[in-house]
Amino acid sequence: MVNKFSLGIFLDIFNEDRNNLQNRINFIKSIPNLGHIEIWSEFDLSPDTIDWLKDQLYGYQIIVHGPFTGLCLVSGHKLIRQASINIFKKFIDQAISLDAKLITIHTGKYPTYFDSQIATKLFSQNFQELISYANNKIILTTENMPNKHGAQNDFPVLTELINISKLLPDINYTFDVGHCLENGEDYFEFIKNNKNRIKNIHIHNAVKNGKSHYGLQLPGDLDVKKFIIFLNEIDYQGFLTVEVLNNNDKVESIKLIQN
Repeated sequence: MVNKFSLGIFLDIFNEDRNNLQNRINFIKSIPNLGHIEIWSEFDLSPDTIDWLKDQLYGYQIIVHGPFTGLCLVSGHKLIRQASINIFKKFIDQAISLDAKLITIHTGKYPTYFDSQIATKLFSQNFQELISYANNKIILTTENMPNKHGAQNDFPVLTELINISKLLPDINYTFDVGHCLENGEDYFEFIKNNKNRIKNIHIHNAVKNGKSHYGLQLPGDLDVKKFIIFLNEIDYQGFLTVEVLNNNDKVESIKLIQN
């Protein structure tokens, strides 16, 4: 069976050190038959570096994972929410300059003195502002997260994504299967019901209430063969991005999916 989805991996960008970037791009190019690269950018790239990247990555489709360190659209502080919106707008512009097909935007964590209903309303309002700013030049998605609680609560899990969609009927998703495994969520029905909203899937191995973001070839809760067969059965034609941390795990995970 030939997979209809595009298979890709991450390129993380935290600065404009071209020697370092070149080495990591060369590693990506050494992996055969990749369709796309997901750039996780936490750096305000210069126009010259953007042009250089486009040249280096010619032949791959580009998608972007927006910055999330320190940013929050559901903060209890209005100034932080507004600053996050302004930064996301800058990175939407960057993604458009990279000719990216989509950009994933995390919601951030909400404070324990909120509840998920308040977080849902705040996120929906702020995300709508970003959708309007993008003005159909790029697809915006948001991502489901692990269900971790404390002084700040991770957000959203799958049921909260459904609540968000009631306020934002046209919202699109980056679906993270590893986060569902961490939460012990039954995700197959969610994917079936939201296939048209899901534009990108992050795939990594994980264990319920435990470790995540490691290779698909290693023991874990993800049945890789079942999952890939399922994606083909529902005719998923979006992006599937391997999100593991170790280079050897990246290579072995790609091989496993391709085979």
